Amino acid sequence: MKFKLLFFSLIFLFSFNSKAADPEFYQLRVTTKKWEVTERSSFFEGRVSREILQRLDSIYEKSPSTYDFIYDPSSQSLKVFVHCTFDVYTLRENQLIEDYKFNNRGYTCGSYFFKRNNSFQILGARGFWNYHADLLKFDSLKGSWDFIQTKQQPLDYYQLGAYQNSKGIVTFLGEYNNPRIPRLENEANGFFLDLEKKSWQPIQLDIEEFDLAEIVKTNQSHLYETQDYALSVTTSQLPNLGWYLWILIEKETGKLYFYEGSRDTDIFWSSYYEVIGNNIRFFDYHLDSGTEGKEVTIDLDSIRDNSREIGQIKLIDAREKTETASLFPLALWIGFPAVLLLGFWMGRQLQNKKKEEDLTQLDPEKEGEDLEEESGEILQRLLTHDGEKLNTEEFDTALGIHQITNFDSKRIKRSRLIKALNKQYEEKKGFPLITRIKNPEDKRFVFYKITFENGD
Repeated sequence: MKFKLLFFSLIFLFSFNSKAADPEFYQLRVTTKKWEVTERSSFFEGRVSREILQRLDSIYEKSPSTYDFIYDPSSQSLKVFVHCTFDVYTLRENQLIEDYKFNNRGYTCGSYFFKRNNSFQILGARGFWNYHADLLKFDSLKGSWDFIQTKQQPLDYYQLGAYQNSKGIVTFLGEYNNPRIPRLENEANGFFLDLEKKSWQPIQLDIEEFDLAEIVKTNQSHLYETQDYALSVTTSQLPNLGWYLWILIEKETGKLYFYEGSRDTDIFWSSYYEVIGNNIRFFDYHLDSGTEGKEVTIDLDSIRDNSREIGQIKLIDAREKTETASLFPLALWIGFPAVLLLGFWMGRQLQNKKKEEDLTQLDPEKEGEDLEEESGEILQRLLTHDGEKLNTEEFDTALGIHQITNFDSKRIKRSRLIKALNKQYEEKKGFPLITRIKNPEDKRFVFYKITFENGD
């Protein structure tokens, strides 16, 4: 009897492990024609062939787009959604079957395409005139999209990225845009859409080490979803964070992790990215490098094991915000004198701060006057480097700005000096004095070449 129990226990254990090992998440994004730079014969383990992609390219040749593929192993359904259209196709036996039966166009560029409860849906998009967070569900019988009404929907909002967990959809950071009002502003956190209640709720990115929203606002960023995680990749100019900032999100717990390992892969420029399970595959290709490129795989399970926890995505109770808003008039009347004094004090502080900023802010006109006075001295220093390629530190020393401690101030000062010196030199000599040359060993960095005499 004991041997029988042990035997069945082992069978159950192995069957459970085998099932867990099988990937349940398949996602593929490719761009018209650009995927051809690779030598991949197929994607999704042979389920999406080059012939299928070439067929899509021929359909959308006049209006190149992005294709999102989703494969569901449980139902073995394979769908593709074409961005900036309402077009949906089924892939079956290497055939492309058109599911959408109408000719409507709409604001669906950048929509989040996902499957939920055996139906395919899209959430949010950007268009020429505005952004929106509309939820649309595809009706396979009618061959059309149905609008799904939701409560507390944020207006004019489009997410930077989104991912799905067991409760609903988390939209990550993003922007508000509506030129009719006008409105153009950043969203510092994001929102959660409860798909069961059809209701939106604000979220908070609770990170103490740095302000992720502020970094994303001034840099390129994207969110990549896998089976168990979402990976936020952002370019960064902060030395302590690295050239690329990788934040890993556990989809179910909302825990945030900072990965400090090797992050020098240019996933942004890839002509495709394919997700199977928790692995992201993309083509690392630099147009200006002259190399053929290579396929790179990121294993997010491994990334998670080598990351440290830095924060949490938290839901903000909308009822608490409503109660706070309802108590505000009462507090305003009771504490009116205190509020008035506080406002006066804050106004004085802001005024003093603005004066300080005005004193320290770079003034282009004043800088132009200073340049005319200092140009002779700067040119003498640069003349000693005629024909040389200087790195950034050497070049800053030659310009005399190496003592500026603030990274952004130094970068702005350097850029304005180069522009002014080149303009001055082109007027006299007919060619620029300073040219930027990318470092062939590391494309993230540049050299500055000084040329006093045109060699052409």
